[in-house]
Amino acid sequence: MAVICATIGRGRHSSMIGEWKAAAAAGADMVELRVDCLRREPDLKRLLDQRFTPLVFTIRRAVDGGMWRGDEEKRRAILREAIALGVDYVDLEDDVAGEIRRFGKTKRIVSHHDMKKTPADLDEVANRCGEKDPDVVKIAAMAGSMADASRILGIGRGARFPTIAIAMGEVGRFTRVLNAKFGAPFSYVGYNPERVFAPGMFYLNELRKDYLYHQIDAETEVFGVIGDPIGHSLSPAVHNAAFRALGLNKVLVPFLVPKGGLEAFFRDVAWMGVKGCSVTIPHKEDLIPLLQHKENSVDRVGSCNTVAIDAEGVRTGYNTDYRAAMDSLEAAMGGGEAGEASPLVDKQVLILGAGGVARSIAFGLVRRGAAVTIVNRHEERATRLAEEVGCRSANWGARATIIADVIINCTPVGMHPNVDDTPLPPGAFHRSGIVVFDTIYHPENTMMLKLARERGCSTLTGVDMFLRQAALQFKIYTGQDAPIEAMRGALKRKLGSVKDE
Repeated sequence: MAVICATIGRGRHSSMIGEWKAAAAAGADMVELRVDCLRREPDLKRLLDQRFTPLVFTIRRAVDGGMWRGDEEKRRAILREAIALGVDYVDLEDDVAGEIRRFGKTKRIVSHHDMKKTPADLDEVANRCGEKDPDVVKIAAMAGSMADASRILGIGRGARFPTIAIAMGEVGRFTRVLNAKFGAPFSYVGYNPERVFAPGMFYLNELRKDYLYHQIDAETEVFGVIGDPIGHSLSPAVHNAAFRALGLNKVLVPFLVPKGGLEAFFRDVAWMGVKGCSVTIPHKEDLIPLLQHKENSVDRVGSCNTVAIDAEGVRTGYNTDYRAAMDSLEAAMGGGEAGEASPLVDKQVLILGAGGVARSIAFGLVRRGAAVTIVNRHEERATRLAEEVGCRSANWGARATIIADVIINCTPVGMHPNVDDTPLPPGAFHRSGIVVFDTIYHPENTMMLKLARERGCSTLTGVDMFLRQAALQFKIYTGQDAPIEAMRGALKRKLGSVKDE
């Protein structure tokens, strides 16, 4: 079973010891003691007197992303002393490992770090590490693209030694989860939010609770959420909680894919056997030409937020936003049961935005007999979408004066971390009784919804829509009904943790 190693680095011995104890209590299986962070010469006997968990002993040079500025021979002497004291693992850079002999029960991590780029000769770097008597090989390099991150993760596949492959940076975050599938004995996480040791590093509870890292093995099936930005997505926590609730050996990870990068993404991750992806901004329309099959709603709406990939790499697209949004709205308005007329018939609806979600919702509303007006900052996009849907468009500057029974925000304005922003001023809510729906779910209670409630409007948060569309995705991925309460619990936990930040 892969374990989680929390990196600890403080300036004082007492602080480092205290944080080690706290990390152990919080569930860290192991810690990496970053002794290079100490402000004075390390007192190893004091530091290692009580061992709250197994440990990796590291004293990292500046060139490798560390804080050691002292003499190199002194650094090597400290490494040898740690080995003599019987630390569980010692981290030795590949250019140093040959000069420090194996001794006692201490295991050797032979590592290579490149803080600027992904080495072109990645295989040679890994082979060089493998020649220095390792128990574990560690490769950590900065990834500039999905192709870089994929290459780095692939180093662990079929390696001679257990290999920890880490693509640093936001684009490589998924490698810190999936390395367990390809033989990594552990993955590194942060513990203290005030300390960032490597770009893209997760924190302890993220890897434990959101990704269930301990349960990932060679047989784990991989799913993803693709978008840009993607760091805010709560899809991993929600889907992974659902997988766990039903005992399914699957994991969903974030893939940062810039606009225009979809085709390259599918090519770069094909070897990982990715089974499907949730799709978010800015890819919901761009994905459609890359599908081999699609359900009718994708063609009708012109937007795709879910793709299933079979063993031959054939991609089938779905739109779960469409059904989820309509179900959420109709339930909030007290109707929509089978055989009944939709409560949206003849309602005046204002949609803010003209992206993928707006497209799905606009088509659904028009099909249900609503009178829809679309506004967008880029007026030509609103005009084009309105023509395609068969409704009206208006100037963005006039949005606060448009009379509507239902107002729906489909823009990212107000999304975490810009929680004080609102796409509509207070004066836009002309009367009580208006239904105001914000499709943003992160945070749940946006500034727009707060302003609407203050003026007596009925409000609908993005949480309900998000859970409904995620449940539909889960059914596509697994063929099983989603455990809604497990998904709701994970979402509430994550939204609560955001609120507390």
